[in-house]
Formats: sequence, C-alpha cells, structure tokens
Amino acid sequence: MFKKIFYTFSAKTLASFLSLVIVIMTARYLGAEGRGVISIFVLNVAYVLMFIEFAGGGALVYLLPRFNFYQLLIPAYGWAFIWAGFISTLLTVIGLSPPEYHIHLFCISLIHGINAIHSGMLLGYERIKAHNISGIVQVSILLISFYVLLEYYQILDFEAYLYAMYLSFLSGLVITSFYLFQDIRPIATQGLQGVLKEMFSKGFFVQIGNFFQLFNYRLSYYILEFYFGTASVGIYSTGVSLAEALWLISKSIAMVQYARISNSTDAEYNRILTIKLVKFTFLATVALLIPFLILPEQFYVILFKHANFAEVRQVIIYLAIGVATFSVSGMFSHFFSGTGKFHINTYASGIGFIITVVAGIIIIPRYGILGAGITATCSYLAITTYQLLIFCRQTSTNLSEFLPRRDDLGMIIAEIQQFLTEKPR
Repeated sequence: MFKKIFYTFSAKTLASFLSLVIVIMTARYLGAEGRGVISIFVLNVAYVLMFIEFAGGGALVYLLPRFNFYQLLIPAYGWAFIWAGFISTLLTVIGLSPPEYHIHLFCISLIHGINAIHSGMLLGYERIKAHNISGIVQVSILLISFYVLLEYYQILDFEAYLYAMYLSFLSGLVITSFYLFQDIRPIATQGLQGVLKEMFSKGFFVQIGNFFQLFNYRLSYYILEFYFGTASVGIYSTGVSLAEALWLISKSIAMVQYARISNSTDAEYNRILTIKLVKFTFLATVALLIPFLILPEQFYVILFKHANFAEVRQVIIYLAIGVATFSVSGMFSHFFSGTGKFHINTYASGIGFIITVVAGIIIIPRYGILGAGITATCSYLAITTYQLLIFCRQTSTNLSEFLPRRDDLGMIIAEIQQFLTEKPR
C-alpha cells in the first residue's frame, strides 16, 4: 500500500505544482477579473459533473468488484449525456453561466464526465498507476497549451483557458480509455434492474454528499460575485487554490485508502489503517501550511503581478484552521465510502452546507473575501467533527487513539519494506 501511496503522492505533488503554476499564469496574464471568470466556469463544470456522477464516480469504485463491467458502464454513459445537456442548459437559463459558453459547458462537462467514469473504474480495479498517469498528462497539457495560446497566439482572455481545457480533458479521456479497456475482468452477469438499483442508490448518497460539499467549497463564489463582482472571486479563488493545494497529501492517501478498504472485509484493519493515516495526514498538512502563513503580502503581489492580490495572504490565514482540520476529513470520508456507508458523508456535508449558507449570507456581504474564508473554516470544522464522532462511535474508538504514538512508525516501516518488494500496477 505504501508504494501506491508514494506513487500517488508523487503524481499528485507534480499535478498540484503544475496546477499552481496555472493559477499563477491566469492571475498574471488575466488579472483578478480573468481569474474570476475562469473560477465561475470551472465551478459550473463541477456542478454538471456532480449530477453525472449520480450514476458513476466514487460509487463505481465500490460496485465494480461486485457487478458486470458493461452493465455499469453503459448506463453511466447514457446518464452522463442526459445530465450534461440538462444541467448546462439550466445553468445558462438561470444566469449562472453566460449564454455564449453554453455549448462549451456542455461539451467540456460531458468529456470530463466520461473521463470521471473511467477513472472511477480504474480505481475500482486498483489501477492507481494508470489513474495517476492520466492526471499528470491532463494538467501538463492544460499548462502547455494555455501557455502556447497566451504567448504565441496572443489570446489574452478566457478563451485561451477554454481551448486548453478541451485539449486537457480529451487527452485524459484517451488515456483512461486505453488503460480501462485493457483490463476488463469478467464477473457474473447480474439482472439489469438490480445493477441500476445499486448504481443509483450508492451514487445517490455519494452525490448528495458531493452536492452539499461542492456548495461548502464554492457557494461563496456566487455570493462574492453578487455583492463584490468577479474580481473578488478571482482574488478569493486564488487564495483558495493555494490553500487547497495543501490537501495533496490527504487526497493521495485517501484515494489509495478507499480502493484498499473497498476490497477489504477486515473491519479492524480498516479501523487501524484509518486512524494511523489521519494522524500522519494532519501533521503533514500543518507542516506544509506554516510557510504560507509566514510569507508577507508583498510576496503575493510580486508573484501575481497585481496589487489587489495582496489580500491572498489574509484569505489563507482565515482558511488555515479549516484547511488543517479538513485534511483528515478525506480519511473518514473514504473509510465510510469504502465500507458502503455513503450516507454518513452525506449527513456530514449537509451539516457543513447549512453552516455555509447561514454564515455565508450573514458574514460574506459584510466582510467580503475574508468573510468567505471564515465561512469555509466554520463549515470544515463542523464536517470533520461530525465524522470523527461517528467514526469513534461506530468503531468503538477512543479519541486518545488519535494522539501520535511511537508505534505508528511501525506501519510506515512495514509499508516501506513492502514498497521495496512490491511491483506497482
């Protein structure tokens, strides 16, 4: 397992670094206004993807070892096409997406959705290496093509990023398709009705939770845009991107943890594994967070070439406690998902959603960008606290077990030994 975590962490570190370079490029070339436009469009794509994954995404990791490959794949494709068209149209009609970007929102969301379906299946097969390769190639092509369009074609607006997204997602789709269809494992055919029932029941709880969670992450964008304009979204989203980059350890470990727990029936192993990973993840995230808090405002002004990006430091400060705490939420989320208890994550996200809506409506109009940071931190704290308490209750875990211990190092050493002998898939 350590070897998979190591490769996943390395891949996500590289992808996160390249993503930060893209954030810097968009800020330097397009300014706060351009960053805001990009952030809103990417958010709209995320909303479409969320509905597509009602019949795909994370639920497929759980279902794939248990059901026939094509009986999962074909309904997921059909669902993706229907909802990409419906949600992209709905967002355009209600004014959350500009009409001139309607067709682009549909196409990019559909490509991204099918790619997400493939990625979920690769995780179900524990094809971590293939999943990582796809992610690195996508972000690399996004960066390179965006730079070429800016520098050589002088497309100095949102369209440069839009065209780069097409190239990026299409490349990812080709790669995931190549790896996925190489490794189709035959499983006894189930009745179609039973397959669909499982897909939508598992997918429903996963995506309702994701729906709430996406609002927890990004509802502040819409509130900021409404009260303070697109430029405020650009500044805040830049700070959020830097802060969320610190979750790369959590995301890397959680992805491998999810695939491992989904294929395990040993409840005690799953419990101990989760506890040890929670402790490691929290300490590592705090260590990465400290430098961001020390850097002065002028650093961000120089980095992004615009004076109004000085506020990025304050955004990170107000997000800091929430970011550190929420880094371990992924461990709990994947523990519950990997054991089929998707509804717990949904409840946790629902609690965070309520806090986000109430605090966002009250605080953001008054305090602007900083209010958005405070709102996010309150939501993250509530979500993680709920998950921690439920985990302890359901697994008979004492809170003291989350304190760092010397024997935690034993697991790391054992996994390093396995790393030296295990060939990655």
